[in-house]
Amino acid sequence: MERLIASDFNRYFIFYKQTGRFIKVALLLHLTSLLGLVLFLGFGRLALSALEQNHTFLYFILEYLSIYGVVLIILTQMDAFSRFQNYKLSKDLFFENGFQKRIANLFISSRCQREAIKIAALDLGIADELNAYLDSLGFRWFHVIPKVVISKPEILLARSFWEKTFFVKPYTSKYFLW
Repeated sequence: MERLIASDFNRYFIFYKQTGRFIKVALLLHLTSLLGLVLFLGFGRLALSALEQNHTFLYFILEYLSIYGVVLIILTQMDAFSRFQNYKLSKDLFFENGFQKRIANLFISSRCQREAIKIAALDLGIADELNAYLDSLGFRWFHVIPKVVISKPEILLARSFWEKTFFVKPYTSKYFLW
């Protein structure tokens, strides 16, 4: 049996810490993914039962709801990955510059982005400043929908919105391992 060497331990420890941070940064999104899994399994099972009983119309409705569960899982995990990239970038920027409103403004479009930078600020000890700033802007816990969607619903058709929401490029932190 091979011995576990220090570099392996470090690699596993870093992976463990990164995974924990990924879950913490996008907790609401991960919970939504679990809801999608419940929808997929629950409605999928009901759809198969309806199919066995030759209820074709009911089968298609239930199968649609089951597929919705799968789509929900995929989209929320893409969003979670993007928020983790926002977390790493904001943590580096805050580390380099301290708390600055202009940096916070880059990541306040949605609740998930705000949660990601709150974790970064907490890691760096500047959470009080960030929370005070977000409170001064009027953000509360129930502001879930991105503010731009409320003011301009047509933004949902823009490619830039989808890229910023689901397709943020991977970012490698300059200063931190997690």
